[in-house]
Amino acid sequence: ISEDMKECAIQLWEAGWDEDDICTTLDVSRASLYRWRKLFSELGDVVHPPSPLRGRKRLVTRAAVKGMRTLLHTHPDTYLDELVWWLGRHCDIVISRSALHACLQEVGLTHKHLQKLAAERDEELQADKNDHTTCRRRGYAMAGERAEITDVFVRGDRYSLAAAITKDGYIATRALLGSYDSDQFYDFIVEEVLPQMGRWPLEPRSVLVVDNCRIHHNEALVDAVRNAG
Repeated sequence: ISEDMKECAIQLWEAGWDEDDICTTLDVSRASLYRWRKLFSELGDVVHPPSPLRGRKRLVTRAAVKGMRTLLHTHPDTYLDELVWWLGRHCDIVISRSALHACLQEVGLTHKHLQKLAAERDEELQADKNDHTTCRRRGYAMAGERAEITDVFVRGDRYSLAAAITKDGYIATRALLGSYDSDQFYDFIVEEVLPQMGRWPLEPRSVLVVDNCRIHHNEALVDAVRNAG
């Protein structure tokens, strides 16, 4: 019920109108009429004043939400940690990841699978795209919309690198096309590393340490290292 109608009811009451006539004419209840009259007699107004009890001030402002929407529209693959940093850097807002996650859900920005679009317009290039060139798989977008990112898909060669390092720095490295297997790792150790090592226990570089990678479990390699001293 509008404030104008409430004031009209009070004016009719003070003008001497009957309560039933006021309620019938304005189509309001008798209880409402009594409540408005009580408020007017106590406060001089027909509406309650705003409550002094207010909730906690919103941490993420409307301007910050608008900025995040613009950012995520261009870069939907932005991580939550990066959004926390962005708010602190550009909006002077310090917020936790969990609170920011709840805020994004509240404004309708949901986390979903990232739809990748080829930047090339040549159909042959699009057909030859490599789906593994972009490592980020999920992104943010408004509810009901796709999280889309434009990327250049390039089918390139994959190389692997093996390296031996001492406390003084690297002593051997080898890169090869594809992935290492046990035979290729054996060749690297025998040809590149062992010639630069000393004999146990008096000479320097006499201990070879490797991790628990599967290609390191090679009896031939163990024999070669022992035979080298």
